[in-house]
Amino acid sequence: MEKLTLNASKRFAIDSARDLRMNRKIPAIVYGKTQESTSIVFDYSDFLKTFRKAWESQIIELDLEWNKIEVLVHDIQKEPVSWDFTHIDLYAITRWEKLTTHIHLNFIWESEAGKLWAIIEQLTKEIEVKCLPKDLVNNFDVNLSLLKELEDSIKISDLEIDTEKFEILSSLDTVVALAAKPKIEVISDEAPEAPVSEEEAEEKKEEK
Repeated sequence: MEKLTLNASKRFAIDSARDLRMNRKIPAIVYGKTQESTSIVFDYSDFLKTFRKAWESQIIELDLEWNKIEVLVHDIQKEPVSWDFTHIDLYAITRWEKLTTHIHLNFIWESEAGKLWAIIEQLTKEIEVKCLPKDLVNNFDVNLSLLKELEDSIKISDLEIDTEKFEILSSLDTVVALAAKPKIEVISDEAPEAPVSEEEAEEKKEEK
């Protein structure tokens, strides 16, 4: 995997979160089993570029004032309207300690069911696993060619994941992809009835 680095500096008590965000900085915290909890800050655009490559499953080398720390993105907070990052939690790993993270799914190949006009629905985007840092991967592949008929599905249990390296924490029965039947919209040839006023409705009742 590509080596990713991210420069950071310590955050001081006088650095308000609002001022940092106005200056396109992100407040964050780094902590771990052997790492004291430390408030830090880094450039917004630098983090965005790194996160787009790392997500939660790739190790980032955090350069914190000449101190190199290997971390994973553990939690992110976003502004509910703009979806801008507002705070990041980074977990400092130790090479001998198993960790829990989410690994994204990569959908590959074509489905035979698609030729039968099936709608291929990708229902799950990531899987929660526990593994050693050395075994981390960017993603797990999902082979859509397993979907051969309408209503065929692929579950987590169908994926080729090395269970000696990865302890799967997500339910094995979770459906990852589905060849759903196309929805058929029935269009009536009859013209819609004109709205009936209350007076006309009363008259029809009296006629009956």
